[in-house]
Amino acid sequence: MKIKRYYAPNMRQAMALVKEEHGDDAVILSTKDVEDGVELVAALDPEANEYQNQAANRETGASYQVHQDPDPQPAAGQVNNLELSKMADELKIVRAMLENQMSGLAWGQAEQNDPHKVEIIKKLVQLGISWNISQKLVDDLQVVNQSSWGQLIAKLEALIPVENRDLLEKGGIVALVGPTGVGKTTTIAKMASRFVMRNSPSDIAIVSTDCYKIGAQAQLQSFADLINVPVHIVKTQGELYALLTSLRNKKLILIDTAGMSQRDLQLSQQVTSGHQGANSVRNYLVVSAATQRSVLEDIVKSFGQIVLQGCILTKVDEALQLGNVLSVLIEHGLPIAYMSNGQRVPEDLEVVRAKELMDKVIYLGQQNMNSKENEQAFQLGMGKEISNAQ
Repeated sequence: MKIKRYYAPNMRQAMALVKEEHGDDAVILSTKDVEDGVELVAALDPEANEYQNQAANRETGASYQVHQDPDPQPAAGQVNNLELSKMADELKIVRAMLENQMSGLAWGQAEQNDPHKVEIIKKLVQLGISWNISQKLVDDLQVVNQSSWGQLIAKLEALIPVENRDLLEKGGIVALVGPTGVGKTTTIAKMASRFVMRNSPSDIAIVSTDCYKIGAQAQLQSFADLINVPVHIVKTQGELYALLTSLRNKKLILIDTAGMSQRDLQLSQQVTSGHQGANSVRNYLVVSAATQRSVLEDIVKSFGQIVLQGCILTKVDEALQLGNVLSVLIEHGLPIAYMSNGQRVPEDLEVVRAKELMDKVIYLGQQNMNSKENEQAFQLGMGKEISNAQ
């Protein structure tokens, strides 16, 4: 019989050492606590195992013995990685539990110690403004009281990134990029119609790179025929560059690109990506104002592979909140050029003004108040803030 002592910081690691060396056939003789952890005494009796195998063979009448090789044990490095992975998962669970518990305590303490600050942050969260922006705005205030709301709204309004000049007046080459179904083609039609109302149809050109969506080119062609503007179709970057060279005398060139998921691996190969000599093309991201914050965050980050100059908000009339969209655009510093709030061409397209947009944010926030969700969002923010400070 082989007897061996094992020392480890805890019982789980000691058992792992025994199993690594002897497999499942080891017998634990004793365990006790020592200064540096635990001591475990294990034994392995090869003769006893052989006797058990022979007895089993006699009972079954077998004329041969079955020799079972011990299960292959993972290498020491694999065991350590597995243990670290389990510990990381456990720590994540503990952290989430602590955040939930601390959020409730922080909520009550904050309401008691600084009720005006809590009330203002709750109002911002109600508008859909993110926790980080809300916290920063309130922290920047020298004095927080009931009259601080107007000052806070003015600070938030100043943070809104807005295109300084109307795209139609600025002219140049403008490409609309974004996911499928956000209204790029309709927005192109609105912009082109407005330009023709102010200028000659010969001063504008429309280009389509959408060779995938069924009916996309036909829809754009129908709009263009109404305003007597030709539509050019290109499929590759080379074709696009050659066409843009031939159209260099135009005041405005609008490019309608194919809708593409933010998770598309070919996103960086977008024909108007801003690389390989296409620096004269200004890309504007078209996003729906009704998009969830997490999805919009993913869209903005992914389409950042393309050189973006700004964005256009569509479907504003379908949005329940604008604060969530506004928060993402503020955090990424993406200027807003236009807002589209309907399907009418060209009426439902307006240049963004920070004050008017802020009024819409406040109006929708008050119309779609959900106090329970707002309170949960506030508590979650409080819990994360405290846990991050530890």
